[in-house]
Amino acid sequence: MRKNHFRRNKWNITLVVLFLVLCYLLYYYGYINIANIDRGYHINLLTINSIFIGFLFTGLGIMAGIADKDRIAKLDRAGYMDNYYNSIYIGIIFLMVSISISTLGFLSDKVNHISLIIYIQQFSLVGGIIFFVKAIWNIFKIIGKIRQSLYSQK
Repeated sequence: MRKNHFRRNKWNITLVVLFLVLCYLLYYYGYINIANIDRGYHINLLTINSIFIGFLFTGLGIMAGIADKDRIAKLDRAGYMDNYYNSIYIGIIFLMVSISISTLGFLSDKVNHISLIIYIQQFSLVGGIIFFVKAIWNIFKIIGKIRQSLYSQK
């Protein structure tokens, strides 16, 4: 069972590994800037994170809405929908981390002096965006499968 779980989530696992490599490269080459961070910066990130997480929850709603289709229900019972749901969940987790740190940064200036927290905030935003794109791609694929099954029934 565990082997199937890893096989079905290979793209999510691959994206997490690529995300970690991307974080290292962004840090190593200095693309992540933590100088001159103020409360306005945290408000801007909070706004961006809120928009992305709202769209991810909308995607989750779409996935829940199509779960009653016969073809999707069969795929879900077989465990093949886990990849689609997990990409949404991982994106939500990344964005919630960034939202939490942005809120703390807005409420307290002390957060701005801890560089590790600011790096985590920025990296989790990048991870959330990566899994947002993957979730949208997955939703398009699912909608295509539903449309294909509707046309094949006629």
